[in-house]
Parts: sequence; C-alpha cells; structure tokens
Amino acid sequence: MQQNNSNGVHLEEEMILQMQRLVAGRTDEALNARFGISYNTWRKLLAGQPIRPSLADRLKGRIAALEASNPR
Repeated sequence: MQQNNSNGVHLEEEMILQMQRLVAGRTDEALNARFGISYNTWRKLLAGQPIRPSLADRLKGRIAALEASNPR
C-alpha cells in the first residue's frame, strides 16, 4: 500500500490484479459478498484512486483468505 497525503492509500497493482482474478461479478451484491466493497469502490480501485487505510487493510485480509481457500 502506498500512503497518499489526503489520508487515503493506493493498493498495489498486484493486489488489484488478484481481485480481478477472484471477482465473481461486478454488481454491488457480488462485490460486497466477495470483498465487502461497493461497485463505486471497485471503480475507484480500477482507476487507481485512493481508498481509506482501514478499507485497504480489510481488503488485504479478505484477499489473503480467498487466495488460501482457492489454491491454483
């Protein structure tokens, strides 16, 4: 994660690529069930915009859990 001066952070590109591989759908319902985020947050991530540090931490945990339960 990269800290931004406006109290937001940017996720690493690799984490966003992981999310794109793990996403089951791009609706509010699917994104919320999978990652706990809204479609608007998804769009922010894809556009490289900053998100709250607490959200970034939560996403890291969810992605790690999903990766652990989905071995390649």
